[in-house]
Amino acid sequence: MFDKLLMELEKLSHGVKIPVEVSLDDEGYLDRECQAETCQAEFKVLFQDWKEKVSDEKVYCPICRYEALSNEWNTDEQGEYHKGVAVAHVQDIVHSALAEDAQRFNRAQRPGFIQMSMSAKRSARPTIVPVGAAKVMRQLFACEACGCRYASIGAAYFCPACGHNSAVASFDQTIAIVRQVVALTSSIRSTLAKEYGDDLAQDSIRNTLEDSLMRLVGAFQQFADALFEQMPNSSSFKRRQNIFQNLAESSSLWSNAVGKGYEDMLSAGELQELESLFQKRHLIAHRNGIVDQEYANKSGDKAYSIGQRLVVREAAIRRLADLLSKLAGELRKIV
Repeated sequence: MFDKLLMELEKLSHGVKIPVEVSLDDEGYLDRECQAETCQAEFKVLFQDWKEKVSDEKVYCPICRYEALSNEWNTDEQGEYHKGVAVAHVQDIVHSALAEDAQRFNRAQRPGFIQMSMSAKRSARPTIVPVGAAKVMRQLFACEACGCRYASIGAAYFCPACGHNSAVASFDQTIAIVRQVVALTSSIRSTLAKEYGDDLAQDSIRNTLEDSLMRLVGAFQQFADALFEQMPNSSSFKRRQNIFQNLAESSSLWSNAVGKGYEDMLSAGELQELESLFQKRHLIAHRNGIVDQEYANKSGDKAYSIGQRLVVREAAIRRLADLLSKLAGELRKIV
């Protein structure tokens, strides 16, 4: 009696492809979301590259490098939309099969004392509204290894298509972001003071500036490490972890590898400034900013006595960004 329905259900049990409308932003990027509980970052991939460069077997989160199949990156809204489309599609198949079976049953009936007929009526088909794309993300990236184009809110470090560490490409954007944050400290302080009071505003700005100092040094360390790896003879040189946070050691490493150290890329005064700023970062990261004898010896900073706490100013962050940009530019020329 239900031959057509049983046949269609058998087909569905083996899987079926359902056409789904894809919503893209104004620049052609597809919304994606990391499903790792520790991350859940939102990002975008140019839809053309999602089709042509991203594999079905493995996709990487640009923020945390979580790996998953290509069908596991939907946002919550996309997931609900796809579920609705699937349900509606199955409903259409079942209804059509039941209607055909009913017609076949009715045609097979013969006149008699008892007349039987069958009809298939379906409930109202749900209206499926495609989910809209999120607003355009202005942080745009292109993988140096495979060319995949993607976007994120804030810095991104890994290519979604191949997982390549994009530390070299993201370094300039990190510099730009830190400069923007420093430029806005006055207005941020004013806004926070109005909403939460002067104490919280001042503490927040202090933390932001100290974080910016550490972020710049960290970005340079990742940049230099990734750049060094690009050299054909990089495996010939043994280097300890985080060596590029130490200017003397990393300068010697570059000198041995390419014949030029930092003293060939910066003036003596610039190199001394950079050393002092790196020592400030080290002091904040490891001694909560409290000045010790090691800092006094290595930094050459005469402004503080042992036991005092550093105060990081906007000018210091801007100067560090300038010096690291210049040094990174010189290293790029060599490599």
